[in-house]
Amino acid sequence: MIYKYSSHVKFVGMIILGLIASMQQLVAAYMVQTMTNIGTRKSFGDLPQLLLFVIGGFLVTFFASLVFNYLKAGAIKEANTTLRVCILKGMLKQTSDENTASLGYLTTDFKLLETNRFDAEIEIMMQANMIVFALGYAVSVNWLVTLLFLLGSFMPMIVSNVFQKKIQSASEKWADANDKYVSHIKNFLAGSSTLKLYGKQDNAVEKNGVFVNHLETALRKMNLLNLDTVSWINLIANLLTFTLPFLVGIYMVINGQTTLGALFAIVQLSNSFVNPILTILEDRNKLSTTKKIAAKADKFIAKGKEKEVSTVDNFNKLDIDDLSLNRKKQQLPQHLNLEIKYGQKVAVIGPSGVGKSTLLQFLMTGEFGHAKAIILNGKKVDAGSFTNLFAYCSQSPMIFADTLWFNLTLGTDISQEKVMEICTKLGLDSIIQEKGWNYSLGDNADQLSGGQLARIELARGILMNRPVLLLDEINASLDKKASDRIHNYLLNSDLTFVEVIHHYEPEELHRYDQVVDLEQFLSVK
Repeated sequence: MIYKYSSHVKFVGMIILGLIASMQQLVAAYMVQTMTNIGTRKSFGDLPQLLLFVIGGFLVTFFASLVFNYLKAGAIKEANTTLRVCILKGMLKQTSDENTASLGYLTTDFKLLETNRFDAEIEIMMQANMIVFALGYAVSVNWLVTLLFLLGSFMPMIVSNVFQKKIQSASEKWADANDKYVSHIKNFLAGSSTLKLYGKQDNAVEKNGVFVNHLETALRKMNLLNLDTVSWINLIANLLTFTLPFLVGIYMVINGQTTLGALFAIVQLSNSFVNPILTILEDRNKLSTTKKIAAKADKFIAKGKEKEVSTVDNFNKLDIDDLSLNRKKQQLPQHLNLEIKYGQKVAVIGPSGVGKSTLLQFLMTGEFGHAKAIILNGKKVDAGSFTNLFAYCSQSPMIFADTLWFNLTLGTDISQEKVMEICTKLGLDSIIQEKGWNYSLGDNADQLSGGQLARIELARGILMNRPVLLLDEINASLDKKASDRIHNYLLNSDLTFVEVIHHYEPEELHRYDQVVDLEQFLSVK
């Protein structure tokens, strides 16, 4: 996974440096073998040349390990950066409801990718290289003793396989518990003002304790299985991977079948193929704990690569025939016919709860309803396939924790003159002159009135230059003077819009090209 999302050239360079660094154990084994043989033969004249070779080998492998560490840290940073960007892109293509459960992914879950997956992937590759080098050298010294150590090293793998499925299952349960916990915390934090108002914070904390207990119980089980696996592996390793082969090696030394230096070298090297095998097994367990998290990452990335719905050019008319709305088993309008023409101003009225906002949601997403036919510019289309036809302004404005400029343009390349023109028509020019384009709305949004925030979202909707504006009670937070000013601008413009209106005077409706009263469609059979 880390190779896929980091620079391939740097990654290959890291592997090469890692190979060189892993030869440190070979240098150590050669030193042990040669020094032991020098000691038994008492040929101390060979020591200076040996020490020169050993010190040189250690220095080369040391500097290789430093560069390897640098490249490894860089590869993890690059993979993290790429993944965070791609995952967020995928999340932003989901609905708000879908993202509620995804809130903790870029925090808790994603951190596990770095600690339990990226490190493990690199470590497995490095340890595998070390095994190859160590085995090659050990076999050249004495193949039989090496074979005994190698066979013993496979025993921990059997133990690891016994625990593997249990660890993966425990990991999945922990991930599910974490999603529920984060979703619950988000809900309580969103309602913190209500809890504070009634002094019920302790009740919320107590209620949340159930989710905390489920989360920590799942984490404890996952950690305990990992720890128990390591304990069993260590026991088998000590008995079958080291003690038994070493006894056989001593027996062969006594019988003159190998030298003491060769045995010590193989023992030294055994750590370089036995311990790496144990490390690989432990890292494999870590990969298991992140399998579901990695699958989620792939899902988000695939979502981010989905093609955007193409923008509708040269909009003329949208016809929706025989539309029936449905949401949460409420009685909503049935058999509604709706026609929206270019340049028209359409008012949608009806009592509270009749489905006015639901109608706008159907237009944007295709959800909460079913239409017999939808005709766009004379061609039949599917519901939800023309989302780029609309800009949307709600009665609860969406304000981002960013500058005033970003909230108005969403990063789109729009001239400052054009932005200022629209803002002036909506009465936002005084805010811009006072605060400036770079005024942060992250911590300061509460210093603006609800009407000002509503106008910022309305300006954004107009600046996005979509063919049709959907306006959901935009005058809810506006005073009469501001509301009249904005409606005069909208109704006298060439904009096409559908506006949900709740509070209005009957004579005001005459200014619209079409008025749709949803109450008339509640009892249609």
